[in-house]
Amino acid sequence: MSLPVVQTTALQSAPGETDPRPRFGIGHVTVPSSNVAALRDFYTEVGLRLVVDMGQTVILELRGGTHIVVHPGQSGTSSLDFIVDDIDETWEIVGQAGATVTEIKRGHPHDSFGAIDPDGNQLSIHSNHAMGPV
Repeated sequence: MSLPVVQTTALQSAPGETDPRPRFGIGHVTVPSSNVAALRDFYTEVGLRLVVDMGQTVILELRGGTHIVVHPGQSGTSSLDFIVDDIDETWEIVGQAGATVTEIKRGHPHDSFGAIDPDGNQLSIHSNHAMGPV
């Protein structure tokens, strides 16, 4: 069974062209933290974009527009799964920023490594394996 391709006005497509992207994306992921400022600093150092810092809550942006909302709460309770274009460079950056990292595992469909951010959250970081425009 073939599903229809979603058409949207968000892209600057010519009339009659369709949008090949999946219908859904992740808008927000919440991450409780015992030290919001420290987690903000870590994630901006490794490459997330700071959208807004409201003191007790910060919003960080990933590629594709997904936002991570860091707010006060019990640390070490989140698990995040990221994709990146350069796994080797990212491994270096994440380790230098203060995360505990595992060795890179090479494999199919991607290479990956695990990490623990400074607040104790589990990170899985994989080489990009998107199936088309995202």
